[in-house]
Amino acid sequence: MEDRRRPGRPAADDETIDADHVLSSALAVFAVQGYDAVSLRRLSAELGMGHTFLSDRFGYKEKLWQAAVEHAVSKSGPPVVEALRADAPDDLTRLVGAVRAMHRTAFDEAGLAALIDQESRQDTERLAYIYDLIRPVNDELRAIFERVVATGECRPMPWYMFYFLVTAPTSLYVQPPLAALLGRPGDAEDHELLSELVLGGLLA
Repeated sequence: MEDRRRPGRPAADDETIDADHVLSSALAVFAVQGYDAVSLRRLSAELGMGHTFLSDRFGYKEKLWQAAVEHAVSKSGPPVVEALRADAPDDLTRLVGAVRAMHRTAFDEAGLAALIDQESRQDTERLAYIYDLIRPVNDELRAIFERVVATGECRPMPWYMFYFLVTAPTSLYVQPPLAALLGRPGDAEDHELLSELVLGGLLA
């Protein structure tokens, strides 16, 4: 029977492949080294696989990159969406919950935040690909943000400024060597404090 699985995705029933490990590891390498510096052959070896493991399954580097980004977004997006659509008393509560969720997922899935930071420095097709993946969540967040600004519960500011004020502090998790030099413990659980400080500056 012809194999109809989509290129770039390991077979779901392939017990020899830990897809989460492979894609999370690939994402981390892309985030640190940059897309152009990554070699599928070398990455396969670093994962302890055969030299052609990744090329056999993903075809070429772009497909692996896309699969890794999709995998990360599939894990980081749902908690934010859940907060945005919560059965809450008002939009402000949903907005606060979404900001907290964004910081928590950045803490848990720092690889995606690092990759976005890496790719956001140039206007490329890869950046457009990431933006299209996260656009639905951003659109929901923006709608709630604009309603909360209209009620006077959030300081008036452009949407883009709100977005960067919320996401830029997560560099705390993207730059662990610098954070360690500044005294951040390796086992710090500080995403809740980060949320409190950011929200304190945003809410009226």
